[in-house]
Amino acid sequence: MKDDSDRVLIVDDEEDVRWSLRRIVEMDGMEAAEATDGEAALDQIRLQSPDVVLLDMRMRGIDGYEVLQRAKALDGDLPVVMITGFGCVRDAVQTVKGGAYDYLVKPFENNEIVLTIRRALNERRLKRKLQCLTDGTEGQLSMLEMMGRSEKVRRLVSEVARVAPTRFSVLITGETGVGKEVVTRAIHQQSGRPPDKWVAVDCGAIPETLIESELFGHEKGAFTGADRVVAGKFESASGGTLFLDEISNLTLAMQGKLLRVLQEKQFYRVGGTRPIAANVRMLTATNQNLDQNVVTRTFRRDLFHRLSEYTIRVPPLRERKEDLIFLAKRFLHLTNEELGKRVRGFSESALDLMLAYNWPGNVRELRNLIRRGVLLAEETVEPKHLSPFTTLGCQADAMVGARASAQPVRIGKSSLREIVARNTSVVERNAVLQALEQTRGNKAAAARMLQIDYKTIHTKIKRYEIPTKGGENGKQAQ
Repeated sequence: MKDDSDRVLIVDDEEDVRWSLRRIVEMDGMEAAEATDGEAALDQIRLQSPDVVLLDMRMRGIDGYEVLQRAKALDGDLPVVMITGFGCVRDAVQTVKGGAYDYLVKPFENNEIVLTIRRALNERRLKRKLQCLTDGTEGQLSMLEMMGRSEKVRRLVSEVARVAPTRFSVLITGETGVGKEVVTRAIHQQSGRPPDKWVAVDCGAIPETLIESELFGHEKGAFTGADRVVAGKFESASGGTLFLDEISNLTLAMQGKLLRVLQEKQFYRVGGTRPIAANVRMLTATNQNLDQNVVTRTFRRDLFHRLSEYTIRVPPLRERKEDLIFLAKRFLHLTNEELGKRVRGFSESALDLMLAYNWPGNVRELRNLIRRGVLLAEETVEPKHLSPFTTLGCQADAMVGARASAQPVRIGKSSLREIVARNTSVVERNAVLQALEQTRGNKAAAARMLQIDYKTIHTKIKRYEIPTKGGENGKQAQ
């Protein structure tokens, strides 16, 4: 099966060239996306994380060389293959010196294009593996592969690299489902502590009466049912990392006991009299605002300062939508392997719905949605394969900006799926209309505003029979 993650962005202002390159790319089993100018290309690089870019040297607006420089600033590892005419080979050679992977001279052979793309993909993968082996950045690579390549994720990677080798206690904050445990595992992987000495405790999943025994262990006879000595999580994690998830769920009494352990660096099993050294690196996480909990006196101020020697905030998915397509493709690939399926990817309308949605459940919600979509799909994930609750949520978010008016809902006359499909069309049409109004009919600018490519906006204009005048040079849409 072809690698679902191989996505090629084709950047050229000539429609025939884009069509030809797209056909070659898709015939080889890779995904293709198009951009008609440099600004649209940079938007797609931010939002859709392509694996390779085919970039024309000469275009209207910003030229290929400037696009190359700005693309490499967004993703330094992104392979960019320059496309040039015979008379501009010298310029193409200069772009290779400036960071381009290679160049192709028009007219080119189909096999030459495919081989160049495949070579670029393979070299990128090999570089990442070699980097892991030579500089011990498995945790950094893991974060980029698991969370995305946006600027916000790269900042997280830098923060982890800075604090991991220290003995600082780290507090990781963020909404439910953003990937806080991924960050904590990366800290442990880069800390130099034994890889197998990683112990995680969900403080919200353990009853209040059992949490002390869970953390510190207990002696035989310490309470009813304690028929043997049991080591706690502090002992299991000795010499390694102890991760307390949802730390805000601890009672004030348990907070006091944890504080004493951190201060004295020793603890006692429940019912025990012999002190045991507490030799652990403490990492904690919460989806609440502990500063506010301190103010309301539901969390101890002294414990808060002990746990937050360094704080890392993991941003929600809605603040880093550049990672959404990358994550969706990753979950699709994993689910294909799990189910033994060959779903190729997502339709443009399905991508539009996902980009419009606010994702209150963050990456965890996205993962569940994609797994369900792959289960239901045969070749491509379409809007009908997405959860109806998420689809309705996408509509609600889009309606605010698009001033859409939903079609009447006739319960009993239509299925939920039909109702959703009918209203999705209304939302899409109104969103495209408003974007064209705001950009005075400039289709390329409207496409950037809606975070879709130029071909998609043309398709939607045709599908919804939206009348336009002019189109690309700032003329008013009617």
